[in-house]
Amino acid sequence: MDAWIDPRSLHNSTCTMIDTRGIVEPCSHRDCHPGMAIAYCSVLALAYVGSLYVFVPPVIRKLSRDHPTHIKYRSQACLIVCAGAILSYPSIFCADENTTNDDNRPLFSVGRTMLLPPLGDESLRHIFGVFLHTCILYTGPSVACLLYKYELRKRSSKQGSPPTVSDLAKGYVRSLRPNNEQQLWIALRNYFIAPWTEEIIFRGCMIQALLATEMSNKKTAIVAPFFFGIAHIHHALKRFSQGEKPKLILLTTIFQFLYTSLFGSYASHAFIRVGSILSVTISHSYCNWMGLPDLSCFGNSRHTLYPYRLIIFVSYVVGIVSFWYFFRLSVLLPLPPELPGLINTKHSSMQMV
Repeated sequence: MDAWIDPRSLHNSTCTMIDTRGIVEPCSHRDCHPGMAIAYCSVLALAYVGSLYVFVPPVIRKLSRDHPTHIKYRSQACLIVCAGAILSYPSIFCADENTTNDDNRPLFSVGRTMLLPPLGDESLRHIFGVFLHTCILYTGPSVACLLYKYELRKRSSKQGSPPTVSDLAKGYVRSLRPNNEQQLWIALRNYFIAPWTEEIIFRGCMIQALLATEMSNKKTAIVAPFFFGIAHIHHALKRFSQGEKPKLILLTTIFQFLYTSLFGSYASHAFIRVGSILSVTISHSYCNWMGLPDLSCFGNSRHTLYPYRLIIFVSYVVGIVSFWYFFRLSVLLPLPPELPGLINTKHSSMQMV
């Protein structure tokens, strides 16, 4: 007859081999000195960018940025840094002693904040809330896209072959489907690998470390994006090596720094509010899919959307104003913010965003 094995003893023996505290099992987040937090964030940013050179051979770096082989190597490098950050974070920031929150909420764990949050109505509300809030910001580009498709349909109807709504929907779905290996890897990079790894490094790791210094929510959401913006400056080196004009490189770099810092500020605020990287990652993917707004219709009388420029302008204003309005409420993003209470029980009363 087989001996009965106590599951608790098996669990204890497994935990002695693999320390899951802070990754799966919650722990109390350690207080952090501001200098240590800044140094930690700087090292992470350098590691994330440096991995694109250390783990990607020079012969691969000479390929186009959208070449499948180049994307595979860069994705592998980012995933290595991301895995290292996730596994090392508890060793650095988990306190030796565990405590409990006053309201018995779960304490900090990497699995909860950086990977997959506990699935439930609250998590789904956070995911849907952040996504809808981001969609509101893109009201202008969305209206412009619908008007563009409407104009194309109207012109087709004049030629005697008006497409049905079903035809337009099928054509739209086909346009999203990758037609070859290159398009597949570009989609994986833009909508899955890059958003997830960037959010874990520049939001999941950095925001939590900065909050543990007693830095306010607002200040944290302003400071952290600078590391995200600086990490994108390395693109200027590649443009310089390709022979682009220094003035053009400078203007492009400044614009990219400001744009990435602005997006990083919003993503940081959203992460502080919901306490889950999954929600912010979906929002990041949506922003990558939408891209930068095309404002050429306002100054080009030959543009297809020029007759609709007033409608598009109003939709931009409505989207921006509504985005700001809902940002101040708890309808889409929870108030008080969820993350500070998970970072450190002593700082759970930090000011709201």
